[in-house]
Amino acid sequence: MRGSGRHSYSYIAMTLVVFWCFLAVHPQTDRHEIDAIELFDWIGHDGVEDSSLSDLQIFKAIQSGLSNSDSRVVSATVGALAWVAAYAHLRTDDRRSTQKISRNVGSIPGIKEFLLHLWETEFQQNSSPWIGTDTTKFVEIRNSKTVWRAEWAWLTIPAILATFFPKDSDIEEVLWQAHNPQHPELLLSLLNVGEFESKQANNFRVQTLFNPNVPSFATVQAIESLGKFRSDDGLAALVSRLTRTETDYDLANTILMSIATYSEAEIKRYQHVLTKTKERLGVELPEQEEVEVPKYELLAYLLFLVKNGFEEELSDN
Repeated sequence: MRGSGRHSYSYIAMTLVVFWCFLAVHPQTDRHEIDAIELFDWIGHDGVEDSSLSDLQIFKAIQSGLSNSDSRVVSATVGALAWVAAYAHLRTDDRRSTQKISRNVGSIPGIKEFLLHLWETEFQQNSSPWIGTDTTKFVEIRNSKTVWRAEWAWLTIPAILATFFPKDSDIEEVLWQAHNPQHPELLLSLLNVGEFESKQANNFRVQTLFNPNVPSFATVQAIESLGKFRSDDGLAALVSRLTRTETDYDLANTILMSIATYSEAEIKRYQHVLTKTKERLGVELPEQEEVEVPKYELLAYLLFLVKNGFEEELSDN
């Protein structure tokens, strides 16, 4: 397997089926570790959407990888899980396969506890992981795949946990620990994917809404999330943002869609503001509806790491 970035299907399928058994009955060597890493690089990019492979086959391989004595294999497995999480949120038309394959790795016994423990161990050693990482390469090309460098794969754990354990209070604390203060949109994405609506989470959404330093897509994320995870403070923030002079027609429409998710009684308190907005921009409140926060925004967190790595790669050439 080493030295080849392409595999015939039959070879990969056979390897995936027997790999977990092989590790259990054979002493591990450096060659075996290399093969294991290559396998997980493949699972994260290709195996995840191969409908001929059952969840059981994928899950057994993941269990073997996480229990491996070689930290490089563990990191490769965690990296594969990050891509599995990203794939879980892709729309059908963004996939190579039109068949939605559910790889609910959260159902693997003990995986939540394992990832929480791994995060805690790494976080204790580096409680400010983003400090000094402006020029850090988080990813590399290995086995013709974009993968997380072994020393940084643990930073993908918040994305994995938010995806497969939504609304879990144990997970929310990890997301706050993973907060990159220079890029608040990353935490916003994780909170939305994990469907967290604590007071702290909603306050952060409000802060992001009024933060002039975030990219425009993060402003839209904040607006949409305040429509999905409703609160009195959230509605007041949406109305306040609506009245700002820099709020244009398109942004006003987005805000009004989120405001429309609140009850008539709640909205009535701000009717005078809505009337003035209609006069100023020619937009009005749509019929009441539910706001769906795009699931694929998980990629905002993961692709930040990827983009940073590739930008540095290009600058070196």
